[in-house]
Amino acid sequence: MTRLIEALQALGLEGEVTLSGRWLKLQGGRCSVYVAEAAWEAGYYTWCDGREEQVVEHYLDPTEAIQAGLKRAA
Repeated sequence: MTRLIEALQALGLEGEVTLSGRWLKLQGGRCSVYVAEAAWEAGYYTWCDGREEQVVEHYLDPTEAIQAGLKRAA
């Protein structure tokens, strides 16, 4: 199990997860949130599909990435 999936479960959230466990999609209040694990364990990227929220942000911790993405999408 990847750190991203462990973080999702620890937060008690549900979302669409790829088979590899390196990508996930969550539904926020205004838009969908995407979180992806960077290559070589270099952190996590998050972005939303809303017009103002499309900026990609980088986080070292998967929990922080998920929470920040959901906050932007709220």
